[in-house]
Amino acid sequence: MKRFWTILYTWCLLLLLGCGAVLLFTAPREETYSESENRLLEPFPPLTASSVLSGEFSASFERYMLDRFPLRDVWIALSGDVGSRLSLLSAADEVKLAALDTPIDETGTELSEAASDLPGSAPAPSPKSDDGSGAAALPEVASGMTIVTHTPSQAMARAPLTDYNKDKDLERADTVDVKLIRTDGSETVINQYKKFYIRHAASLFNRLLKLLPEDGHVYVALAQRGEHVIQYTAALDKYTAYVSEAEDYLEPLLDERITVFRTMDILEPFIRAGEYVYFMTDHHWTVRGAYYVHKAMMEAQGRLAVPLEDSRIQRQSGSYRGLNYKKAARLLPKGARDYVEMVEPSIPYAFYRVTNITNLKEYTLNDPKHKGYQAVLWLNMKPWKMIRTYENTGRKMLLVCDSMGMAFAPFMAYYYDEVHIVRPHETYYSTKMAGGTIKQYIDHYGIDDIYVVQSNFFTWDLYRDTLDRSIGD
Repeated sequence: MKRFWTILYTWCLLLLLGCGAVLLFTAPREETYSESENRLLEPFPPLTASSVLSGEFSASFERYMLDRFPLRDVWIALSGDVGSRLSLLSAADEVKLAALDTPIDETGTELSEAASDLPGSAPAPSPKSDDGSGAAALPEVASGMTIVTHTPSQAMARAPLTDYNKDKDLERADTVDVKLIRTDGSETVINQYKKFYIRHAASLFNRLLKLLPEDGHVYVALAQRGEHVIQYTAALDKYTAYVSEAEDYLEPLLDERITVFRTMDILEPFIRAGEYVYFMTDHHWTVRGAYYVHKAMMEAQGRLAVPLEDSRIQRQSGSYRGLNYKKAARLLPKGARDYVEMVEPSIPYAFYRVTNITNLKEYTLNDPKHKGYQAVLWLNMKPWKMIRTYENTGRKMLLVCDSMGMAFAPFMAYYYDEVHIVRPHETYYSTKMAGGTIKQYIDHYGIDDIYVVQSNFFTWDLYRDTLDRSIGD
């Protein structure tokens, strides 16, 4: 009997090793795009002595293998369908869960309280047909809409967080809320951020400022995710305001030359007017949402914002189903469809991918090979991008962003001679991949101002830790 089990275990081990070898030698080595997940799958990591000794290879290889198992999309879709059928959650509850950037166990008891106030079947803004095909689309820009001039957060007493070591910061339990205000004045908490994460972010913003010349400035716009916004917009008659306490906690920790903008304060009037500023089935804002945030940032600096119609806007053919489509579909008006627009400045410009800090290769501004948000400013191009204009403003900027920044960046070309873009995410950026640190890049190109446009900066460590390692100060 003992021999039988030995033989069985040996064959099982050989079978597993054989399957692993087949997978290893047949799986694509380059990064490939996953339609079902709307992202690039992990490429095979470079095998070098330094990457092995540092542990970077093993971590990257694990992500590669998780992204490459056979029939991956089929299994993911099947597990999602089975999970939906077995779930006791309503469609509204599923959207609520999708909106939580932090793990559920970090939200404590707020989940059950918030879920009881989800919009459910409350009507969303009525869609309008725009192409004669009978397919409903989302509202266009409201004609005659009064544009609300936004000012940044009210001035608060500043005590900048400097010489900060996050590993020695042991106060990690306190949180701030993101909440909806009901018509009766009561509140529904829909998300929470750890103050520890905000302190870490504040220290990074202060460090970025120190890389700039004396007249340089850092502008911060922390975008809300679409899952949160759809929860609000699907029940505008039930809620009167969307409030984030994160900016209140963040701003006093920053240097005076860092300005914080509240993106939902900027966009809320347009949301209530029925404008298409966020996708309904995806977590990104649209080109129009990005435009209004950019406009508020420019006007707060005393600059005249370039009208939206002065840029070239091209809508992709066909509708767009974002990553949250299955969870959000039952909350949407029947026949409503998302669509993707791409924007180009109307002024002369050139767009480059930048590698090794100094190597430039020219591309079209948007990616014609892809549909959906993936096409906007070559979403997953790495490690640096640059829009070079001929405006002779005498100033250059760096945009530190996640994917939200792709729709934002083209509008900045009207105000700077060069718009440089970096996405501090370990999949798309590292000092080795970039050929140097962010400080070296800023010094080489003579960057004057930094804009931070992020959506996940107060949740996972991924963006902050990558930026932390890459600043190079």
